[in-house]
Amino acid sequence: MSTQQVRDIEQYFPTEPWLERYRDAIEASDEYAEKGAGWGVDWEGAFIFHIQDIPLAERTIADLPEEIIAALDAELRSRSAEEVEAIIDAAPDEVQADVRARDGDIHEQALAELHETNLAEGPDRIWPELREEIPEVLRELLTQLEESLVDSDTVYAYLDVYDGGCREVDVVQSPDERDHGFRIIGAYGSWRELVNGDGDIVSMLMAGEFDVDGDMQKILQYTDGAVALTELAADQETRFIL
Repeated sequence: MSTQQVRDIEQYFPTEPWLERYRDAIEASDEYAEKGAGWGVDWEGAFIFHIQDIPLAERTIADLPEEIIAALDAELRSRSAEEVEAIIDAAPDEVQADVRARDGDIHEQALAELHETNLAEGPDRIWPELREEIPEVLRELLTQLEESLVDSDTVYAYLDVYDGGCREVDVVQSPDERDHGFRIIGAYGSWRELVNGDGDIVSMLMAGEFDVDGDMQKILQYTDGAVALTELAADQETRFIL
Protein backbone atom coordinates (compact mmCIF):
# COMPACT_ATOMS: atom_id res chain seq x y z
CA MET A 1 0.00 0.00 0.00
CA SER A 2 1.18 3.53 -0.71
CA THR A 3 2.87 5.42 2.09
CA GLN A 4 2.11 8.71 0.32
CA GLN A 5 -0.84 10.83 1.32
CA VAL A 6 -3.24 12.15 -1.29
CA ARG A 7 -2.44 15.81 -1.87
CA ASP A 8 -4.65 18.74 -2.71
CA ILE A 9 -5.17 19.23 -6.43
CA GLU A 10 -2.90 22.31 -6.51
CA GLN A 11 0.12 20.10 -5.77
CA TYR A 12 -0.33 18.01 -8.95
CA PHE A 13 1.44 19.14 -12.13
CA PRO A 14 0.38 20.12 -14.76
CA THR A 15 -2.96 21.42 -13.52
CA GLU A 16 -4.40 24.92 -13.44
CA PRO A 17 -4.54 24.90 -9.61
CA TRP A 18 -0.79 24.13 -9.57
CA LEU A 19 -0.25 27.10 -11.88
CA GLU A 20 -2.29 29.36 -9.56
CA ARG A 21 -0.22 28.26 -6.58
CA TYR A 22 2.94 29.02 -8.58
CA ARG A 23 1.63 32.51 -9.30
CA ASP A 24 1.08 33.07 -5.58
CA ALA A 25 4.67 32.00 -4.89
CA ILE A 26 5.98 34.43 -7.53
CA GLU A 27 3.94 37.26 -6.06
CA ALA A 28 5.21 36.50 -2.54
CA SER A 29 8.89 36.27 -3.52
CA ASP A 30 11.08 39.21 -2.52
CA GLU A 31 13.97 37.67 -4.44
CA TYR A 32 12.02 37.56 -7.68
CA ALA A 33 10.64 41.06 -7.07
CA GLU A 34 14.26 42.24 -7.15
CA LYS A 35 15.65 40.01 -9.91
CA GLY A 36 12.61 40.32 -12.18
CA ALA A 37 12.21 44.08 -11.78
CA GLY A 38 11.66 45.75 -15.14
CA TRP A 39 10.56 42.57 -16.94
CA GLY A 40 7.72 43.42 -19.33
CA VAL A 41 7.65 47.13 -18.50
CA ASP A 42 6.75 48.95 -21.73
CA TRP A 43 7.01 45.67 -23.68
CA GLU A 44 5.15 42.36 -23.73
CA GLY A 45 6.63 39.97 -21.17
CA ALA A 46 3.87 37.40 -20.74
CA PHE A 47 4.71 33.74 -21.32
CA ILE A 48 2.96 30.74 -22.79
CA PHE A 49 4.40 27.54 -21.34
CA HIS A 50 3.75 25.04 -24.13
CA ILE A 51 3.81 21.59 -22.49
CA GLN A 52 3.62 18.95 -25.20
CA ASP A 53 3.86 15.17 -25.55
CA ILE A 54 2.09 14.42 -22.27
CA PRO A 55 1.90 10.62 -22.66
CA LEU A 56 -1.76 10.15 -21.74
CA ALA A 57 -2.57 7.96 -24.75
CA GLU A 58 0.13 5.48 -23.66
CA ARG A 59 -0.77 5.45 -19.97
CA THR A 60 -3.69 4.25 -17.85
CA ILE A 61 -5.25 5.36 -14.59
CA ALA A 62 -3.00 2.83 -12.83
CA ASP A 63 -0.03 5.02 -13.88
CA LEU A 64 -1.25 7.98 -11.82
CA PRO A 65 0.56 8.65 -8.51
CA GLU A 66 0.38 5.68 -6.18
CA GLU A 67 -1.46 7.56 -3.43
CA ILE A 68 -4.34 8.31 -5.81
CA ILE A 69 -4.62 4.65 -6.82
CA ALA A 70 -4.51 3.52 -3.19
CA ALA A 71 -7.30 5.98 -2.34
CA LEU A 72 -9.33 4.82 -5.35
CA ASP A 73 -9.00 1.16 -4.35
CA ALA A 74 -9.94 1.91 -0.73
CA GLU A 75 -12.97 3.96 -1.78
CA LEU A 76 -14.40 1.30 -4.08
CA ARG A 77 -13.72 -1.55 -1.66
CA SER A 78 -15.52 0.34 1.10
CA ARG A 79 -18.75 -0.01 -0.92
CA SER A 80 -20.92 -3.09 -0.62
CA ALA A 81 -21.22 -5.48 -3.55
CA GLU A 82 -24.78 -4.25 -4.07
CA GLU A 83 -23.62 -0.63 -4.23
CA VAL A 84 -20.91 -1.44 -6.76
CA GLU A 85 -23.41 -3.45 -8.83
CA ALA A 86 -25.71 -0.41 -8.91
CA ILE A 87 -22.85 1.82 -10.06
CA ILE A 88 -21.95 -0.58 -12.86
CA ASP A 89 -25.61 -0.92 -13.88
CA ALA A 90 -25.56 2.83 -14.61
CA ALA A 91 -22.56 2.55 -16.96
CA PRO A 92 -22.87 2.70 -20.76
CA ASP A 93 -23.61 -0.74 -22.21
CA GLU A 94 -20.13 -1.13 -23.74
CA VAL A 95 -18.41 -0.34 -20.44
CA GLN A 96 -20.74 -2.65 -18.51
CA ALA A 97 -19.86 -5.50 -20.85
CA ASP A 98 -16.14 -4.83 -20.43
CA VAL A 99 -16.43 -4.81 -16.62
CA ARG A 100 -18.48 -7.99 -16.40
CA ALA A 101 -16.13 -9.84 -18.73
CA ARG A 102 -13.33 -9.53 -16.20
CA ASP A 103 -12.33 -12.12 -13.61
CA GLY A 104 -12.98 -11.90 -9.88
CA ASP A 105 -15.74 -10.53 -7.70
CA ILE A 106 -17.57 -7.30 -8.51
CA HIS A 107 -15.01 -5.14 -6.70
CA GLU A 108 -12.11 -6.76 -8.57
CA GLN A 109 -13.92 -6.39 -11.88
CA ALA A 110 -14.66 -2.70 -11.31
CA LEU A 111 -11.13 -1.90 -10.14
CA ALA A 112 -9.49 -3.81 -12.99
CA GLU A 113 -11.57 -1.83 -15.48
CA LEU A 114 -10.66 1.45 -13.81
CA HIS A 115 -6.96 0.65 -13.54
CA GLU A 116 -6.76 -0.22 -17.23
CA THR A 117 -8.76 2.77 -18.47
CA ASN A 118 -6.65 4.82 -20.86
CA LEU A 119 -6.04 8.28 -19.43
CA ALA A 120 -6.86 10.03 -22.69
CA GLU A 121 -10.23 8.24 -22.69
CA GLY A 122 -10.84 8.49 -18.94
CA PRO A 123 -13.16 11.51 -18.98
CA ASP A 124 -15.47 9.72 -21.45
CA ARG A 125 -15.33 6.23 -19.93
CA ILE A 126 -15.83 7.17 -16.28
CA TRP A 127 -19.57 7.79 -16.14
CA PRO A 128 -21.30 10.24 -13.74
CA GLU A 129 -22.45 7.66 -11.19
CA LEU A 130 -18.91 6.33 -10.87
CA ARG A 131 -17.41 9.81 -10.65
CA GLU A 132 -19.46 10.41 -7.54
CA GLU A 133 -17.73 7.48 -5.82
CA ILE A 134 -14.07 8.06 -6.71
CA PRO A 135 -11.70 10.23 -4.62
CA GLU A 136 -12.16 13.96 -5.02
CA VAL A 137 -8.64 14.54 -6.34
CA LEU A 138 -9.21 12.01 -9.14
CA ARG A 139 -12.48 13.74 -10.07
CA GLU A 140 -10.61 17.03 -10.20
CA LEU A 141 -7.84 15.55 -12.33
CA LEU A 142 -10.40 14.23 -14.80
CA THR A 143 -11.92 17.71 -14.97
CA GLN A 144 -8.48 19.13 -15.66
CA LEU A 145 -8.01 16.65 -18.51
CA GLU A 146 -11.37 17.63 -19.98
CA GLU A 147 -10.86 21.39 -19.70
CA SER A 148 -7.12 21.89 -20.19
CA LEU A 149 -5.83 19.36 -22.70
CA VAL A 150 -5.48 20.16 -26.39
CA ASP A 151 -5.16 17.29 -28.89
CA SER A 152 -4.95 14.80 -26.00
CA ASP A 153 -1.32 15.61 -25.17
CA THR A 154 -0.76 19.38 -24.86
CA VAL A 155 -1.29 22.07 -22.23
CA TYR A 156 -0.87 25.80 -22.87
CA ALA A 157 -0.21 27.62 -19.60
CA TYR A 158 -0.34 31.42 -19.68
CA LEU A 159 1.64 33.51 -17.16
CA ASP A 160 1.48 37.29 -17.21
CA VAL A 161 4.91 37.86 -15.64
CA TYR A 162 5.47 41.58 -15.10
CA ASP A 163 8.01 43.73 -13.24
CA GLY A 164 9.01 41.23 -10.57
CA GLY A 165 5.58 39.66 -10.13
CA CYS A 166 2.90 37.67 -11.91
CA ARG A 167 -0.39 39.43 -12.58
CA GLU A 168 -2.40 36.50 -13.91
CA VAL A 169 -2.26 32.84 -14.92
CA ASP A 170 -4.60 30.80 -17.08
CA VAL A 171 -4.78 27.58 -19.08
CA VAL A 172 -5.85 28.29 -22.65
CA GLN A 173 -6.86 26.22 -25.65
CA SER A 174 -4.60 28.10 -28.06
CA PRO A 175 -1.58 30.40 -27.65
CA ASP A 176 -3.47 32.95 -29.72
CA GLU A 177 -6.05 33.40 -26.95
CA ARG A 178 -3.71 35.69 -24.98
CA ASP A 179 -1.17 38.31 -25.97
CA HIS A 180 2.29 37.12 -25.04
CA GLY A 181 5.89 37.90 -25.83
CA PHE A 182 7.35 34.45 -25.33
CA ARG A 183 6.32 30.85 -25.89
CA ILE A 184 8.52 28.24 -24.25
CA ILE A 185 8.00 24.86 -25.97
CA GLY A 186 9.09 21.55 -24.52
CA ALA A 187 8.12 17.95 -23.94
CA TYR A 188 6.41 16.95 -20.71
CA GLY A 189 9.55 15.13 -19.57
CA SER A 190 11.60 18.32 -19.86
CA TRP A 191 9.01 20.35 -17.98
CA ARG A 192 8.96 17.70 -15.28
CA GLU A 193 12.74 17.92 -14.98
CA LEU A 194 12.55 21.72 -14.74
CA VAL A 195 9.78 21.80 -12.13
CA ASN A 196 11.52 19.06 -10.15
CA GLY A 197 14.57 21.30 -9.75
CA ASP A 198 16.85 19.21 -11.97
CA GLY A 199 17.60 22.04 -14.39
CA ASP A 200 17.09 25.76 -15.00
CA ILE A 201 15.28 27.30 -17.92
CA VAL A 202 18.27 29.20 -19.37
CA SER A 203 20.57 26.16 -19.38
CA MET A 204 17.85 23.95 -20.84
CA LEU A 205 17.07 26.51 -23.54
CA MET A 206 20.73 26.70 -24.49
CA ALA A 207 20.92 22.87 -24.58
CA GLY A 208 17.94 22.68 -26.94
CA GLU A 209 15.64 20.94 -24.45
CA PHE A 210 13.21 23.82 -24.92
CA ASP A 211 12.49 25.99 -27.93
CA VAL A 212 11.61 29.64 -27.54
CA ASP A 213 9.30 31.68 -29.74
CA GLY A 214 10.32 35.19 -28.74
CA ASP A 215 13.38 37.33 -28.11
CA MET A 216 15.99 35.00 -26.60
CA GLN A 217 18.31 37.94 -26.00
CA LYS A 218 15.71 39.49 -23.72
CA ILE A 219 15.61 36.30 -21.65
CA LEU A 220 19.41 36.30 -21.42
CA GLN A 221 19.31 39.94 -20.33
CA TYR A 222 17.16 38.83 -17.38
CA THR A 223 18.99 35.58 -16.65
CA ASP A 224 18.86 36.07 -12.87
CA GLY A 225 15.09 36.57 -13.02
CA ALA A 226 14.60 33.52 -15.25
CA VAL A 227 16.65 31.35 -12.89
CA ALA A 228 14.69 32.70 -9.91
CA LEU A 229 11.44 31.67 -11.62
CA THR A 230 12.86 28.18 -12.14
CA GLU A 231 13.87 27.96 -8.48
CA LEU A 232 10.42 29.08 -7.34
CA ALA A 233 8.85 26.29 -9.38
CA ALA A 234 11.25 23.77 -7.84
CA ASP A 235 10.47 25.06 -4.35
CA GLN A 236 6.78 24.13 -4.73
CA GLU A 237 5.75 20.84 -3.18
CA THR A 238 4.79 19.03 -6.36
CA ARG A 239 3.51 15.63 -7.42
CA PHE A 240 3.49 14.79 -11.13
CA ILE A 241 0.45 13.13 -12.65
CA LEU A 242 2.83 10.93 -14.68
